[in-house]
Amino acid sequence: MEKKRLFGMTFMTLLFALVFMGCNSNGASEINDSEINDVIEGQEDWPTKLHFAETGVEGKEELQRAFGPFQETLEEILKVEIEFFPVSNHTIATDALEFDQVDIVLAGPFEYTQIKEVIPWIEAIAAIEKDEYNAVIIVHEESEYQILEDIKGSKMAMKDAGSTRGLIGPSAILADAGFDLDNDVDILLLNEARFEAFKNHEVDALAMGVEEYHSMIEEDGEGKYRVLEEGPILPADTIVVSPNLPEDFVAEMQRRILENKEKILESIVSSGERDQYSSAKIVKAQNSDYD
Repeated sequence: MEKKRLFGMTFMTLLFALVFMGCNSNGASEINDSEINDVIEGQEDWPTKLHFAETGVEGKEELQRAFGPFQETLEEILKVEIEFFPVSNHTIATDALEFDQVDIVLAGPFEYTQIKEVIPWIEAIAAIEKDEYNAVIIVHEESEYQILEDIKGSKMAMKDAGSTRGLIGPSAILADAGFDLDNDVDILLLNEARFEAFKNHEVDALAMGVEEYHSMIEEDGEGKYRVLEEGPILPADTIVVSPNLPEDFVAEMQRRILENKEKILESIVSSGERDQYSSAKIVKAQNSDYD
């Protein structure tokens, strides 16, 4: 029972931080530290420690490097200890949530749907919306392909299973255009090797995020690549909390995180390891966005 309570505490603290990161700051008010202490002291079942994980971050050192300032800021705001719990993928994160090993998980949109498939009653309390969070399919400037239909029968490099912009988004672009993904195009999941494979003409087309495309242009110059098709804005990253935490604690944590969202978001970006959140905002998650 004590162990369960400890995990619940850890989860709630982290959840506060994550939710805070993406909410709208209009009308936000300063949080009084003594008020936080009063609320926690008045709830015997509220946690004093929360465990935080991000899907895809495998080691504690990497978590510390990427989220160290965030950890400190969250502890300061919530007056609760935050401990890192590394997971390598959404499957491990799902197990950790289900068995009270982790309290808060920062997960991508596709990963969230996978977690929710196993734990249907779990909810995302906040979402982190990023700029240019959509997918594109590009070809070389001199390519014979002029419209999306032209790439039928070609080779296309995508990222890896679970990547929203590198696989799910581009696959949706093709499916919406009537492509049979198993037969109309040869999709190769090459992860980070996909860039070199495309530049070396080992594949005909490359699927990626718009932000990554802009980085390629900055690195290689204008006039080398061409966007064949651009997809719609994709669902945001999610802040998922343990279903075992007290409901009133989750609600209070969410409220305080949202009120301090700018400070929390700044702490995440300040590490220099999560630049993708530099122009992000924290909002309340809408489950319908992930259908």
